[in-house]
Amino acid sequence: MDNLSHRQNRTWLAVLSAVVLVLAGVAILDNQHRQRLEAEARVQAAQDQAKRQSRQRMEGELALRNEVESASRREAALQRQLREMDAGASRLQAADGQQQARRQMAEGELQELRTQRAKLERQVDCERIQLTLNQLAAKGNMDQALKLQTLWAMPCPSLQAAG
Repeated sequence: MDNLSHRQNRTWLAVLSAVVLVLAGVAILDNQHRQRLEAEARVQAAQDQAKRQSRQRMEGELALRNEVESASRREAALQRQLREMDAGASRLQAADGQQQARRQMAEGELQELRTQRAKLERQVDCERIQLTLNQLAAKGNMDQALKLQTLWAMPCPSLQAAG
């Protein structure tokens, strides 16, 4: 009977060992599955963030482009005004003090608008480069992103390669 009880104990021990191994295997598979799901969620979150940033940058770029176009229209209007003033001065052959003052003001505004437009155009370029950096980073092309950031670091000092 002692031999029978010993065999039963070994059988129970073998069954328990098998159950423990099965449970450990299930736990390992569950952990791997959970890690895979978490990694997929992180990738999706990074892609969503990159898309949001891309959309925000495009909206910002559109607003900047609209400002550039508006500045260009104002510049053209001022240039027409200057031409009209020049034509009027030529016809009258006399320099009117007020007209000269208006002309100087218009020339100053024109120069200021040209400067503003140049800044806005540079800002649009920097926004485009940042968008490209974000897209490269989202795709995992950090080497290309860092090269691009280095190349544009001087004209666009606020670029960030990490998206």
